[in-house]
Amino acid sequence: MCMVKITSYNYLSFLVTDNNDLVKFLYENLRFRDRNYFHNQAYRQKRWDGFTNFFNKTKGSFLTGLMPEVLAACKAFTENVEIDDKRTNFEFKIKSVHDSFLHSSTPKGEDVKTLMDYQIELINASIRNKRGVIFAPTSSGKSIVMLSILKCLPDGCKALVLQNRKTLAIQNYDEYTKWGLQNVGRIWGGVDEPNNITVATVQSISKAESLLGDVQVLLVDEIHDMMSAAPKEVYRKLVNCPVRIAVSATPFKFGDTDKIQKYYVKGFFGPPFKVASTETGVVTTKELQNRGRLSKSKCVFYKITEPELDFEIYQDAVTKGLVENTTFHDKVVRLTMDMTGRTLILVDRLAHGDALQARIPHALWVQGKDNDQTRQQVIEKLQKEENCIAIATQGIFNTGINVFVHNLINAAGGQADHQIIQRMGRGLRTAKDKDELLYVDFFFENNPYLHKHSLKRVKILKKQGHEVSIID
Repeated sequence: MCMVKITSYNYLSFLVTDNNDLVKFLYENLRFRDRNYFHNQAYRQKRWDGFTNFFNKTKGSFLTGLMPEVLAACKAFTENVEIDDKRTNFEFKIKSVHDSFLHSSTPKGEDVKTLMDYQIELINASIRNKRGVIFAPTSSGKSIVMLSILKCLPDGCKALVLQNRKTLAIQNYDEYTKWGLQNVGRIWGGVDEPNNITVATVQSISKAESLLGDVQVLLVDEIHDMMSAAPKEVYRKLVNCPVRIAVSATPFKFGDTDKIQKYYVKGFFGPPFKVASTETGVVTTKELQNRGRLSKSKCVFYKITEPELDFEIYQDAVTKGLVENTTFHDKVVRLTMDMTGRTLILVDRLAHGDALQARIPHALWVQGKDNDQTRQQVIEKLQKEENCIAIATQGIFNTGINVFVHNLINAAGGQADHQIIQRMGRGLRTAKDKDELLYVDFFFENNPYLHKHSLKRVKILKKQGHEVSIID
């Protein structure tokens, strides 16, 4: 019988064994090729084989969040697995929550917040397991789950809430202070006020790098946007942080087609939490619509056949088929003028937004260069005004921002799972004056690349449970 010993730390774990077959198995099954490895110059020059390795066969090291995968492999070879857990000991002040957990801290003037069954399960799973992924649709109340986790922390605990965008950081900070969390600090562009619980953008956390060694609890909002080199370097430096929770409606950006991103998420944080309150063990958009938690949806694609771009490469097809396509612009404008309520139009490029704003002069046009105050004014109009039209670059409203729109027009195209699901999520939030979202998209038949992406968007929406119709 072979010997296997695993020593586990907060960031990395190490396997020692005399079984070379086990080492070989782990090495071969925990290495994956990047989605676009063949475009990489190092691969073309034969300096790299295109693989990212998640098990180091020389050192026996792996990211601690991959422990379930490593243990499963070990137990296929032997039952004799010794685990030496050297992770920092951490105990939550509150061991479990119930549906009325937030009743006493409900802000003045707001309805009492009763936790849903799946929210209770996700909070308690976070407390019990101390690391993992909260995987739930937009508007499922992930912000309330994060708030509740923070309320369960012991006094004086050092926690870091990390996100990619300043707008999202401000939204989270305002929510936590409104709900009475104490000792909440903030670090983002122009603001450097750390505290026991610090809400920060990853771009500004370098200002507080000296604080990273004290962080015991890490919450990462919209993890699909937080797996580039900069946030991964932060995760590596949190060597004394045993509690690591990631949150997203789309944690694995491209599903199983991008195993690199998927295994980095699982490696730094752990697997997605399962819940008993749904048949599948995960919370779905369709189920929340049936519960009335999300708006019903009507998805309509209008065909675009002009101009003919049969032989254009992708970037030129986007430029000529979306950004400079006056026929497309006119169709978007006509549809917008027939709508009532709050309408959000998403575009991919500035020139496209400029063209639409010129045709709809009373529309609000928000883009990357606009300051926080301007963005917040637009967000508030999309939350409260009876009738409002806003045009925005997709990056601003793709993720995390709370708006309550009646109509969402996707004029930005695209094919990535996380982008389409996140965009749709912007419109599914419920409001007192809204019971259905009209989602409008476009089915391009004038170019092979644009056509392929249109088919992908239809497929993604249908997979999420939405009814889709395509109109000539």
